Amino acid sequence: MSDSLTANSTQPPAKTKKSKVYGIITNIQVYSLHDGPGVRTMVFLKGCPLHCSWCCNPECISPEIEVEFYRSRCTGCGACLASCPLQAVNPDLDFKTGSKIEHARCDVCGKCVENCPSEALKIVGRKVSVDEVMEKVRKDKYFYLTSQGGLTVSGGEPLYQFEFTRELLRQAHNEHINTAIETCGAVFWERYQEVLPYLDLILFDIKHMDPEKHRQATGADNKTILDNLTKLSQSGVPIIIRLPLISDFNLDPDNINQLGKFIAGLDNVSEVNLMPFHQLGKDKYQRLGRDYVLRDVKALESTPEGVAKIREVKQTLEGHGLKVTVGG
Repeated sequence: MSDSLTANSTQPPAKTKKSKVYGIITNIQVYSLHDGPGVRTMVFLKGCPLHCSWCCNPECISPEIEVEFYRSRCTGCGACLASCPLQAVNPDLDFKTGSKIEHARCDVCGKCVENCPSEALKIVGRKVSVDEVMEKVRKDKYFYLTSQGGLTVSGGEPLYQFEFTRELLRQAHNEHINTAIETCGAVFWERYQEVLPYLDLILFDIKHMDPEKHRQATGADNKTILDNLTKLSQSGVPIIIRLPLISDFNLDPDNINQLGKFIAGLDNVSEVNLMPFHQLGKDKYQRLGRDYVLRDVKALESTPEGVAKIREVKQTLEGHGLKVTVGG
């Protein structure tokens, strides 16, 4: 069992009240044309056992509801300071030191958000029931049927909030809605076993074949991840491999060849999606008061060298007999 799973063995269970199962989400994105076939509804959950340095959804890493700060909107009026009972707001209104919110002290009461006249503060994450999410999902059922689309549960890691995800998938499956999860693989195998009967597709992320390099970039080695993928490939549920392409991390020919050989030896893998590094999530780190170590790295598709490297990776994996697409 990987260190990440051991460290997160107290992953928070969803709370149940009057037969309703609750979880914490950041967003429900409707009419998505990515992360699975057809028109899809994407549900993004908070909480992930990995901490990938390139993550474009940093708001989904912590399982807790958070406050984010839009610096460009702030007028420096100080209303947030006056409204915070825990003094968790940085008194430096000129932003010369520290983050806007001292997250260790903040209890996310929302008073600073309510009293900000310029909407520079925002709550990230909200508690919802499976019933509330399904009500939203059902609204686009016609589009799922005509496009062979459906529901994709993502995050974060959707099985981090296991009870919520299991019940959401179960209800969607029982209503004949196509279901998919996008998973990092750092999950107890028993959790996959319980949701497999309700799954039509698995989007599975692989980062690196070397366990130590994987640990350095994500906080955990890859043993459990690769073991889970091997088992999932024998389950009969179709799998799409998602491979982030990160400069100075996983683009070397030896790693790509190892990946190709490993994936080619799996069953039920329909294709590999290459996900070139981009900077679309850069501003989120600043809003959350977190350091972003890759803030100065160029998007892979923004340079001729990067485009050539993407082409090289694609050709190498295709040489192993795999169907490969850029994006997904």
